[in-house]
Amino acid sequence: MNKIFPEGVLAGWRVQRNVIEALVYRELKTRVSEVRFGVLGVFIEPLGVMAVFLGIFSVLRGNKGPLDIALFLASGIVLFTLFNDIAIRSLKAMSANEALFFYRPVKPVDTVISRTLVECGLYSLVYLVIIGAIFLVRERWMLNDPPLLMISFLGLATTGFGLGLLLMVAGHRYPSLNQLAPLAMRPLWFISGVFFSSSSLPQWLAPWITWNPVLQAIELSRHAFSEDYVLSEAISLPYLLAWSGVSCCIGLWAYSNNERILLTR
Repeated sequence: MNKIFPEGVLAGWRVQRNVIEALVYRELKTRVSEVRFGVLGVFIEPLGVMAVFLGIFSVLRGNKGPLDIALFLASGIVLFTLFNDIAIRSLKAMSANEALFFYRPVKPVDTVISRTLVECGLYSLVYLVIIGAIFLVRERWMLNDPPLLMISFLGLATTGFGLGLLLMVAGHRYPSLNQLAPLAMRPLWFISGVFFSSSSLPQWLAPWITWNPVLQAIELSRHAFSEDYVLSEAISLPYLLAWSGVSCCIGLWAYSNNERILLTR
């Protein structure tokens, strides 16, 4: 093993792992303390939004369609919120952890990794609780393809991580981005398929909307619940994974070329 990985490399990985574990604990504690009611507060936002729109959709269309309306909305709201929180919280990772960078082992990339892990853990728990509650209420199992659901979730989280790294670097160089980026994310809420399906889009509009990786992940997760849920021809798992890989490469490239600037005090 040591012939493949020199002891110095292994020691470096151990140090980074320990740093990330400590940052995850710190981020989790901070994340929970930011909201009322502790851990339960993390559930309130997506559940509240979902309850409002579930009432609206129930009145307008009832529970008709190939997919339960609650699962339809849960997939859109939870996955979009996951992506948004990873990206925006990564943007603010430098300012939130600035004092820690006096310790040489702590790097800016570690703060983004830890924030991504915390958001993934929290929202996977929220997602599981919501899905479990829906299954209990409906009294039937409605998950056709668990691997597709998991891959869609992780693919979108990885895309958010890559974008988060890029935003952290850009936000450090251009501080005005810290106010502009959250505003720029708001229109994405309306074009990410949170409240509509890709198959309902007009043919002239679909090519312009389905490029969005958030929409891709949401639609794939809905298809994972029911094989009867019709996907647009433009929805593709390889496309989502390509977005995931490319965003990570661009984010890591931007970070590696700006690490010294980020650490300049």
